[in-house]
Amino acid sequence: MSDTDYRAKADEALAQLALATSDAERTRLKRAHGCFLKLASHGAEAAARAKVRPERIKPEKLPPEPPRGQSYFRT
Repeated sequence: MSDTDYRAKADEALAQLALATSDAERTRLKRAHGCFLKLASHGAEAAARAKVRPERIKPEKLPPEPPRGQSYFRT
C-alpha cells in the first residue's frame, strides 16, 4: 500500500470516529488513525534516516579454508 492509501484510511477512521457511540469504539478508531498516519509517513522517514546514516564499510571475505583430513589426530 502507498502512503496515499494509508492517508485515506486515516481520514476514514476520523470520519468513523465522529460517528462512534462507545468509548471502546472511539479508542479503537483513535489508535487506528494513529497507526495509519505512522504507516503513511514511514517511507519518507526511512529515506531521511538512510541519508543521515554513514555508509558501512564491509570487510572483504576470505576464501574458505580447505577441509582437513578425516583423521582423529590433527596433523
